[in-house]
Amino acid sequence: MKRHAAVDLCLLTVLWCAGGASCPTMRQGLTPAAPTLFAGPPTLQEVIAAVNASSGQIRQLQSDSASLSIQGMPTLRASVAAGPPRNFRLRANFIGVGEVLDLGSNDQLFWAMVDAPQLMTDVPKAVYFARHDQYRHSAARQALPIQPQWLVEAFGLVQLDPAGYHEGPYQRGTGQLEIRSRVASPDGELTRVLVMHERFGWIQEQHWYDSRAQLIASVFASQHQYEPAAGVSLPHVIDVRLPPPALSLRLSVQTYAVNQLYSDPAQLWAMPAFEGYPQIDLAATADPPAASPTASPAAPPAYPAPAVPLTGRPQTEYRLNYRGYTARRPGLAITDVHLR
Repeated sequence: MKRHAAVDLCLLTVLWCAGGASCPTMRQGLTPAAPTLFAGPPTLQEVIAAVNASSGQIRQLQSDSASLSIQGMPTLRASVAAGPPRNFRLRANFIGVGEVLDLGSNDQLFWAMVDAPQLMTDVPKAVYFARHDQYRHSAARQALPIQPQWLVEAFGLVQLDPAGYHEGPYQRGTGQLEIRSRVASPDGELTRVLVMHERFGWIQEQHWYDSRAQLIASVFASQHQYEPAAGVSLPHVIDVRLPPPALSLRLSVQTYAVNQLYSDPAQLWAMPAFEGYPQIDLAATADPPAASPTASPAAPPAYPAPAVPLTGRPQTEYRLNYRGYTARRPGLAITDVHLR
C-alpha cells in the first residue's frame, strides 16, 4: 500500500470512531428507563431544544471498557474519551502486543499513531497529524471532506443552531423522526440528516452529504442506555461507514464515566511523543489520497441511506431550498430515495 493508503486509514480512523464488523456482546442488565421527551409529534423548535439540552449536559465522557473492530482485522481492546466540540482520544491494543493505534484531537490539531506491522503490514509505521486550520485547505481535505467534530458527534453529542437552516421533523418509518440541516463548511454547504427516536429523542443515525448531494459518511448508533446521573441516554454500539471502498469501523462500549474524567485532561487531549515513529503532516501532503481504480463514483451506497430525499417544505421558518429537488407537502410519509 502506498502513502495515500496510509492517509486513507489515518483519516478514516482519526476522524471517525466506530464500524461495521462484529464486536463482543455488550453487558446485559437492568438499566433505568429513559424519560419520554416527546409525548406527541413535536415541532421543529421542540426537537432542537431537546437535542441541545440533552447533549449540553455532557462535558466529557470516558471509557476503558471498549472494543474496536475494523473490517477484516481482529477486534482490539480500546479506551475512548470525548468532549465537545473537538476533544477526542481513542487508543487500541492487541492482547500481548501492546498499543497499535492512538487517535486523538484537540482544539489545535488531530493525530493518528499507526503501529505497523502490528496493525497492517502495508501501512507505514508513523504518526500522521495536521493542524485543523491547515488541514482545512490541504489536498487531503479535498479528497476526504470530514470534519473533526463529527467523531464527537458520533456519540450523539450534537448541537443544532437555533438560527440555522433546518427542515422537519418528518416521520421516517416506524418510531423515527428526521431533521435535515444545511451546514456551512470550507468545502461548500453540507447537508446533515439526523434520524432520532420519536419518543426518547435518541439520535440513531447521522448522514452527511456534500453540495452535490453525494453521501460523505454515515453513523449508526444503537443500544442506547439511560445514564441517570447525567440525565442523558448514550449509545453503546456505534457503526460508522463511508461509501465504498472505505473501511468500516465499530466501537462497542460497555460502561461510561460521564463528566468524571479519570485521566489528566492536559495529557489526555495532547498529542504525545512517540519515540521511533516518523511524523507525517497530512496538511503538507502534496497529493491527495488516490481513489481505488475499481471504485465506481456512481455506485449506490452499500448500506441504508436516508429514507426521504433532501427536499420538502419546512414546517416552520427554518427552511432549506435545494435546486432541482421537488418540494413535498409536510405531513406526507415519504419513503423513496432520490439522490442526484
